[in-house]
Amino acid sequence: MPYKFSRCVAFHTPERDRAVAFYTEILGLPRVEYDNKQIELKAGENRLFLDDGEASKVVFEFMVPDLQKARDELERQGCTVVRWEGKGGANYIRDPFGLMFNLWEDKSEFI
Repeated sequence: MPYKFSRCVAFHTPERDRAVAFYTEILGLPRVEYDNKQIELKAGENRLFLDDGEASKVVFEFMVPDLQKARDELERQGCTVVRWEGKGGANYIRDPFGLMFNLWEDKSEFI
């Protein structure tokens, strides 16, 4: 299964609205998308997502051509599923070392 590191990073914070104000007004990151479910900011070539949750969790992302195959392979390698929303949603995996990342299916990245 090929994996490709994406340009997306999610930060969890219990004060999402204050974090958005900080990153947009103080640090000058432009908003890409902002609604009740998702807050996406542009950070150069990268995308920064601000999610509700316990503070200080950072979630990196890997793109895969087949979400279910990647999940199966990673579970066989000792990873655990933390959150699974399927294609188009958050799919958090914790590796055997305690780090967490998201899986995102995008077949076009592997053509």
